[in-house]
Amino acid sequence: MIRQNPPKANAQKSVYYTHRFDVTPTSPRIPLEGFDNELKAISTPITESYIENGFATLWVESTQLLALIAELHALGYTALTEMSAIDKIEESNEFELFYLLLNLQDTSSKRLKIKTKIKKGQNIASVASLFKSANWSERECYDMFGIIFEGHPCLQRLLMPHDWVGHPLLKSYPLQGDEYAQWYEIDRIFGKEYREIIGAEQRDSARIDRQNSKDFAEIDFNLTFQEEKTPPLIKSLKTNTKLKARR
Repeated sequence: MIRQNPPKANAQKSVYYTHRFDVTPTSPRIPLEGFDNELKAISTPITESYIENGFATLWVESTQLLALIAELHALGYTALTEMSAIDKIEESNEFELFYLLLNLQDTSSKRLKIKTKIKKGQNIASVASLFKSANWSERECYDMFGIIFEGHPCLQRLLMPHDWVGHPLLKSYPLQGDEYAQWYEIDRIFGKEYREIIGAEQRDSARIDRQNSKDFAEIDFNLTFQEEKTPPLIKSLKTNTKLKARR
């Protein structure tokens, strides 16, 4: 009987997500302590709570996220120090969102991490009405992951151009950009009719052009002349004229 070889069309992607020798260490989770007053004052249902890596973490359903954060904001957690997402589409077709809150009214500066999950393509409520810092954080999250925040005052790209195609922090996004990224600047500056003449943009930062000797020879200081009555290795350095012009 001939042994059947496993399909290899998706071998690289499968190894990336399920490495047979890689065992991801799990951070220890301990019961939540020191937040009894907050838990008593909160009416929003909490699905899970624990302390992990020094952060008190509360899990909530995505539909209850805004209500929970609004209650915490009223309890003194008035600073949103960080907000972002994690792409887990390959594993569970979900995004994991987290919000780091800081209590500025408490002398101990308590911190809380609020976490929730949304399905791919699902929208979530914006918290920009509670935190000014959420304005740019949610815009960046939309720009990098494509997550829609309902109620955001100006949800548009923050880092990439407004006409960019795709979301660079998705794990499915190519590391060196897709075909659109390779031709973006060429199309914008010269037009698509010049693609064959100019060629695609080189996006590989590790690539070395061995035929380009000019750029490798550019240095900021040149050995211009040999001083008289000095050892051969001691030379006078003068600033390159190009460097002077640049300054």
